[in-house]
Amino acid sequence: MFWLPFILAFVLSYVLTWVMKFVAINYKWYASTTLHQTHAKSMVRLGGVAIFLAFIILFLLMLELTLPRIGLLLAITIIFLMGLWDDIFNLKPWLKIVFQLLAVAVAISFGIHIGQIANPFGGVIVFNQFWDVFLTATWLLVVTNAMNLLDGLDGLAAGVTGIFSVVLFWLSLFIIVNQPETALIAIILFGVVLGFLRWNWHPAKIFMGDSGSNMLGFLIAALAIISGAKLATAALILAFPILDAVWAFVRRIRQGKHPFLADKEHLHHRLLSVGVAHKNVVLIILSLVALLGFVSLFSGTQTKLILMAGVVVFIILLIRSIILVQRRKRP
Repeated sequence: MFWLPFILAFVLSYVLTWVMKFVAINYKWYASTTLHQTHAKSMVRLGGVAIFLAFIILFLLMLELTLPRIGLLLAITIIFLMGLWDDIFNLKPWLKIVFQLLAVAVAISFGIHIGQIANPFGGVIVFNQFWDVFLTATWLLVVTNAMNLLDGLDGLAAGVTGIFSVVLFWLSLFIIVNQPETALIAIILFGVVLGFLRWNWHPAKIFMGDSGSNMLGFLIAALAIISGAKLATAALILAFPILDAVWAFVRRIRQGKHPFLADKEHLHHRLLSVGVAHKNVVLIILSLVALLGFVSLFSGTQTKLILMAGVVVFIILLIRSIILVQRRKRP
């Protein structure tokens, strides 16, 4: 049942990525390097166009359009166009936030909201309207920007998205969950990012750009809500990019810098700085994400919260260790 949409998504994404690469090179549509990326030369950054088109086309062909799904498509379209505009013209940070808030408002107005979460001590916690809107907006914005910041190494953002989609696919098929349409969306997303990843794996031949990373971040954040507020599962899988983003914002504010100013001080950049090879950094991070994703399938809310606390401690200790190594290397 799910093999056909997966294969179609993979093939369509693969072909569209090749088309965007060919067109961009033919017309010399290169984007200049950014401060958070590791390539010395300009690269084609239109991979997000292929990802967006492949996902939208198969979504419209294979799924019935309910109100939340229409809202999802409209919201990710806004995010995609914002990212594409940023890839071409370099938007001001405040304007990005305006577009992101607009997408959040559209998603919530079409019925995408958290509503309630599982109580780790039993039962559920139901939010009033204010907290529901606030937490939904915060979740969507944090994950969107976390995925954007993560997109600094070849295959990293696409790989994390692929792992999330696989976990969501299997979780949706559990008897206790039984959400075949959510599983269909997840397997389409997996095929799309896998088709793109063939071109984006190190050494990358094309980047997804902000149009791809922002759109994928918003999409997986919204899917975690649409699929039944599986926020604990999603937060555990995305613990690394979320914590890295939070750390980046706190670090920049403490240094007196703009919180949205790109830099090369993310954890994956720090691993590169101490001598870990590019591909190995990506494999290490993806292995950690995959491990957390596998564990999340068979653990309750309490276990997930404990694991998230452990991930926080692990990343803090890792950052401290890397900083010590960097200091020792300085003359």
